[in-house]
Amino acid sequence: MTPRRVALCFLFRHTDAGREVLLGLKRSGFGTGRIVALGGGLEHGETAAEAAAREVQEESGIVVEVADLLELGPVRWRFPANPALDMDAVVFTADRFIGEPALTDEIDPCWYPVAQVPWEGMWEDARHWIGHVLRSQPLNVTVTLNTDNETVRAADFA
Repeated sequence: MTPRRVALCFLFRHTDAGREVLLGLKRSGFGTGRIVALGGGLEHGETAAEAAAREVQEESGIVVEVADLLELGPVRWRFPANPALDMDAVVFTADRFIGEPALTDEIDPCWYPVAQVPWEGMWEDARHWIGHVLRSQPLNVTVTLNTDNETVRAADFA
């Protein structure tokens, strides 16, 4: 079975209080109830960058141009107990965009100080790789989940 192809996008802004990252409480679909990055599946004929820009707009109302996206690299999730959940993501960041985040059916977006990312509300694997994103470091990681499909067996960086 081929892994689902997805794009994730982390938006950053600078305020008087410091650097902040946009994350969102997932309101529907895979990951409901968790705090996640904005993003989703690629549509037919769409590049990962195009998908990232589209998903940001659909999930938050914010407009980000493809040219303003910085590609950090891939994150692959493997679910040995349920391979249908396997995903291959391309992760992007951006600090240029238009608009303010708004609640949608899928995401309740919120800005978080980079030093206070809400790890407790996120998938366990986030602690293994999102630090790279917050530091704008390149990514190339495969996360393998345990049979509970939630806890991490391994996070292997290439």
